[in-house]
Amino acid sequence: MKFQNFFVRKFFCIKGKRDYFSFNSIISIVGITFGVIALTVSLAIFSGYHKLLKEIILGVNAHIYILKYNNQTIDEDEFTNIKSILDTTHAVYSYAPFIYTEGMATNHNKFKGKMAGIILRGIDYESENLTTKFKEYIIKGIFKQDGKYGVIGEKLAKRLNVEIGDSVNIITPMNADITIGGIIPKKMKIEISGIFSSGMFDFDNSLLFLNMKESQQFLNMNDQYSGIAVKLTSNEIENASMHSEMLLKKLDYPFNVTDWIELNSNLFNLLKLEKWVIFIIIGLIILVAGFGMTSVLAMHIFDKKKEIGILKAMGANNNDIKKIFLNRNIIIGFSGIILGLFFGIIFSQILTYTDLVKIESDVYLIDKLVIKNNPLDFIYIFIVSGLVILGSAYFPLRNIAKMDAVSIIRATKK
Repeated sequence: MKFQNFFVRKFFCIKGKRDYFSFNSIISIVGITFGVIALTVSLAIFSGYHKLLKEIILGVNAHIYILKYNNQTIDEDEFTNIKSILDTTHAVYSYAPFIYTEGMATNHNKFKGKMAGIILRGIDYESENLTTKFKEYIIKGIFKQDGKYGVIGEKLAKRLNVEIGDSVNIITPMNADITIGGIIPKKMKIEISGIFSSGMFDFDNSLLFLNMKESQQFLNMNDQYSGIAVKLTSNEIENASMHSEMLLKKLDYPFNVTDWIELNSNLFNLLKLEKWVIFIIIGLIILVAGFGMTSVLAMHIFDKKKEIGILKAMGANNNDIKKIFLNRNIIIGFSGIILGLFFGIIFSQILTYTDLVKIESDVYLIDKLVIKNNPLDFIYIFIVSGLVILGSAYFPLRNIAKMDAVSIIRATKK
């Protein structure tokens, strides 16, 4: 048995009580534990938030969009050519044409005068469900593929005070009629046949879906489309930028190809930045606990100076003695890390399956809190906390080399 381990056990005894359970040791462990819990939970919240936003964005939107510059429409011949390219691209899972425009919606029945800005999206129901999760998000009613019926976002429905069976007027300046009296916007009355909820405020507060035929007739776009939405295979989603560039080279001008990463780059870059800022700020809690361990270790070395003098007199070198106190610091510190990770995971699960924390969807974009414990985050926490614990022992251990065995023994005899 190494003599360092022997003295670690001996030095953990103070007046018959285990030093591990002394007040100073417990305070050190609690400080590290709470710091690791805070860091574990905060990173889990950001990881879950990032994951949920990504799922919702890719649930309502496709992975790649093929459009034309200057809001030009894609005619049937161009669509046929694009289909032939997409059909021969191995990374493409499915695709769907769509109509897209902005406009206004007003309540046609009760509460007249209620008005809201909308994003009108005309879709082919069958191909849309192969490209997005639109069908899964419909919480009330159905999407009718024929006739002047629409599916509206849950938040938008509340703004307009409409339910299934109510009617709304859709108004858009696109292809407006120009008369002597001025410009008359296009107007169409539709009946609400369904309500959808994606969980993301921006989508639920603005989107209104119509079938493709009615959308084309309303906007005078017969056999024309605003763009084509493309869904990639699951293993190619993160490579969307590469595939969008490849498609752009094949299609060339006047086509423009963009992907979900480019469209949402600002949002996800901000989330990454905020995650690391939180990591640094909350990591300071562990750093403060590390300073506490420094003072506790310095006191412990001072209390054991007699034993240190005896060990030096018996031939123990400074490194051997330093290892004894370093091992003590590691045992206490890493106990706090393990407890912190353990309770951090438990608290994360409690937040996941309860409604302890309420969030405002119009502020945070989503209407529920999702927690995701990422193993990579655990590694970061373990490494940073471990470095703080090892660093906290640096200055106290330096004092051991300055202690003279003879002086110590003489001083303790007086």
